[in-house]
Amino acid sequence: MIFAHDIPDGAKLYFGKKARIKRKIEHIASSVFENEEYEEIITPYFSYHQLEALGEKELIRCTDKENRTLSLRGDSSIDVIRLVIKRLKSEAKKWFYIQPVFRAPSTEIYQIGAEWLEGNLKEILKTNLNILNRLNKNYPLIISHIKIPEIVSKLSGVSLEDIKKQRVYKFNNWMKKLLVFNENSDIDEFPREIRGYLKEMLEFREFNPIYEPLYVASLRYYDGIFYRIINKNDIISKGGSYIVDNVRSVGFSIYIDNLLKDVNG
Repeated sequence: MIFAHDIPDGAKLYFGKKARIKRKIEHIASSVFENEEYEEIITPYFSYHQLEALGEKELIRCTDKENRTLSLRGDSSIDVIRLVIKRLKSEAKKWFYIQPVFRAPSTEIYQIGAEWLEGNLKEILKTNLNILNRLNKNYPLIISHIKIPEIVSKLSGVSLEDIKKQRVYKFNNWMKKLLVFNENSDIDEFPREIRGYLKEMLEFREFNPIYEPLYVASLRYYDGIFYRIINKNDIISKGGSYIVDNVRSVGFSIYIDNLLKDVNG
């Protein structure tokens, strides 16, 4: 029996203190974005092109009045860039949003996000960290590169799934060294095909990150450096670089529900 007050698994309900803390987080983020001259955008809940970002099984699908397939918004980044370029035709390059995305079967994920057309990943990372600093939060930052696992898989014959699952018994010696890669590692110990990408990762040493060259990203559109900010087993934020309609952009998302676990009112 489903009672009238039941809510689906994965759906969100905020009330009392938790609702106040959520509003506080969103207000601080909005203030940071406005100080850094970001424009706000709220995109439609429905989209035609979410498969460019996510897998089929992750999307909540339906149809429009002409029976064309669409889905609830599962990711905001690509829609934001396309709407700005093609519909708004705005000269503004920096945009932020505070809105949920939806994943099958019934999961709501509230996000604070930013996209910067033709922007700089280091600078938008600073914005991301600025928001967390305003909340008095300092979490581990992890830097990875989307290209490295793909190339390592081809060079070694180890599948991406084995790399993703960290089946170390299948790794050769230089792959094992990638697991402990840091700014003191000798890049010449690794195949020349990935040395340039490792050097790109080291360009972020000013942020004192952890390096995870073999991390396999779930989002489809990242094409270079990407990062994660974590707290224990929760992803607090992630961001990276990508190309949409021939425009290189950078962006990040903060996962409000994971942040709520660690922010007091």
